[in-house]
Amino acid sequence: MLNALNGTALDRFKILSFLFFLFSVSYGFSQSCGGDLTVDKGRNVRSADEDGTQFSLSLVNTSSKSQTYQISTVELKESCATDHYKSTAPNVNLNISVLQKNDSQVKEITLAKGETAALKVQVNVPAGTPFNRWSCIEVQAQAKSCNSVASAMLRVFVPDNSEE
Repeated sequence: MLNALNGTALDRFKILSFLFFLFSVSYGFSQSCGGDLTVDKGRNVRSADEDGTQFSLSLVNTSSKSQTYQISTVELKESCATDHYKSTAPNVNLNISVLQKNDSQVKEITLAKGETAALKVQVNVPAGTPFNRWSCIEVQAQAKSCNSVASAMLRVFVPDNSEE
């Protein structure tokens, strides 16, 4: 009888140890990478003329350790028209630069745990770009240590200023 109880206690100990290990590993992975990329004040829709426009973004390292993020932009094909400025025309391609506070272009940035970086996205309209069209830009910050990608959507309308 005592031998049977010891076997059961040992089995319970093994199961509990295994569950604790799984919890520790999954908690460690969930805490080890990640970030948040947001457009300041939620202002992700702008118009851009020949002078271009600029967006302010914040990248926050939400992980439990220092992270290096690769910064990139993707011009999407999907329409991002609003109720106020509707268009069924295809999106236009614009010139996009992601900048740091000192106006230097950034492709990669390292942030300490909990640190926030201020970023600017400068969008310029190339000569010959059709008017009354949209450009949908996804800004991405991918943590190099994992597959976590923080992203923010920017919507830019190219108006025909001669119609004003």
